[in-house]
Amino acid sequence: MAHTMREVARRAGVSLATVSRVLNNSEYVSEETSRSVLEVVRELDYYKNVHARRLSTGRSDLFGLVISEIANPFFPEIIRGYQAMAWSRGFDVLLCNTEYDRERTKLVMRKLRESDVRGVAVVTSAVDRDMASELTDAGIPLVFLQLRSCHQVGREHPHRL
Repeated sequence: MAHTMREVARRAGVSLATVSRVLNNSEYVSEETSRSVLEVVRELDYYKNVHARRLSTGRSDLFGLVISEIANPFFPEIIRGYQAMAWSRGFDVLLCNTEYDRERTKLVMRKLRESDVRGVAVVTSAVDRDMASELTDAGIPLVFLQLRSCHQVGREHPHRL
């Protein structure tokens, strides 16, 4: 059975706001109170409900990453770097793979919007501006990264490699 924040507060003898402050590492809670709350959290094996938090704050802790094909050996490093940066700032990543399929790409755009992501990095040419408009119309920031090989870039811009 999942325990609630209200239960943690009751057992620790503090308010809901205090439990929230402790769980969010606020500086406005004494060490003793923080220790007491965290002890109850451990005893109950309590975990924050990210859905409840999203409802109360109106924001998710998710960023989207759209790639074309997970089997492409180029993408693991992109994924690893994107995820590391997100996690270091307290965010999670929703990874979406289009497999170069137009219908799947449309579903990915819808899923990202439904997931209320804070922003999306698109690392595939399979997403065009029309598809991305579902996100931009919802106010979700997008970054497009178009990848080209050094050979292609060198041919178009001989002064750059």
